[in-house]
Amino acid sequence: MPRTVEVAAGAGVGGLAVRVRLRGEAVIWSGLMFPGLGGGVVGEVRFRVGRYLGEVELAYAAALK
Repeated sequence: MPRTVEVAAGAGVGGLAVRVRLRGEAVIWSGLMFPGLGGGVVGEVRFRVGRYLGEVELAYAAALK
């Protein structure tokens, strides 16, 4: 089930909340609206689920230190 998650909070710049959902072997962040490298708007980003979960585990471990 898709969820809206705050993935970053910044001093003076607000946070970043994205819609996160799983589709097959991809974790999808949507609801983004920022300029991409080619000048177009990035509205969605996809990650491989295994790598994504590995990065979440690393971030969680770092936060516990």
